[in-house]
Amino acid sequence: MGRIFANPNLINLKTRKGRQAFMGAIQVYWDSVRSVHDAVRKAGIREFTTTENFPDQILQLIDKYHVDISEIDTLYENAFDVIDLTQTKTSSFTVRDVQSGLTFSRVKAGMKAKVYSISGSQVTVPIDLYGAALDWMKTWFDDGEWWTIEDNVTEFRRKWYESKAVIMYTLIQALTNTADYNVVYDTTAGATVVEKDVYTINAAALELIQELNAAGMGVTANTPLVMLVPLQQKARVERAFSGTILANNTGGVKPTYSITPYYTGYLADPQYGGTAGDDWVGQIADNVVPLGYLTVPGRKNKLANRMDLTILGETDILAFAETVAGWGRYGAYLNEAQWRRVLGG
Repeated sequence: MGRIFANPNLINLKTRKGRQAFMGAIQVYWDSVRSVHDAVRKAGIREFTTTENFPDQILQLIDKYHVDISEIDTLYENAFDVIDLTQTKTSSFTVRDVQSGLTFSRVKAGMKAKVYSISGSQVTVPIDLYGAALDWMKTWFDDGEWWTIEDNVTEFRRKWYESKAVIMYTLIQALTNTADYNVVYDTTAGATVVEKDVYTINAAALELIQELNAAGMGVTANTPLVMLVPLQQKARVERAFSGTILANNTGGVKPTYSITPYYTGYLADPQYGGTAGDDWVGQIADNVVPLGYLTVPGRKNKLANRMDLTILGETDILAFAETVAGWGRYGAYLNEAQWRRVLGG
């Protein structure tokens, strides 16, 4: 029994029933990722490097669907209100009472996401279609190379979610590079690095809470916040949140607000443009990756899923191959007022 095809003998691409069994098994396998990651997000799991401390119900899902939780990063979803539009016929969604935000347009294969600013009392966010296809040689089926087919199915799924992660983290990193959204690194004399990190994170949280409270968004000192952290800063941020007293009897402080950090390898840019003169506004040193991106999750940060990754297929008689395509539709809106880029030093 394989990871995807429990009984390959039931699959015969020459019959309608056999093709349905083949496509259906792949669709179930692709859908399993959404089931597992939705459960992980609701459980508040902060990183996917190990399943050691996962709740039993999530471990059961992972075992049932053979999902490698560490191969796909959907942690950005913790910052957004994830809207399920799969049962609707809409091609866009509306966010009202906004001032300034970011969204993205559909990207071609191999190109970076195009992020653009939108503003106004009401904005309409498009839901675009994304997809890719590949050919599976019919000789693989004839020769029973199901491991090769399963590897291709798994890689296709991974590439889809990787592409979506790149787009979403590009959207987050595109937060406007001004003093309005950048929190300058603390320079308190005599403070250790870990203490300065804590002071900076606290300052960002205070600034964000006060501004959104004044804007009437129902944000208080007890509102849970989310901080998406570049992997390069993982050790520093973990120390900042641990409150550990250092060997020289300093430290022992930690952020005083309800902040949950999530660590990702997709937030890596040390500079805004990567060239001289393109540093983050307020940055006190060159080539320093921000400590993270702090946000009040949900509210007007929206991520809409119109169609999950869906399989379509047909026979290519000229290539002696089975052409399989995967398509999905989604769109997102980032409300800049709900974010702060926490600079490092």
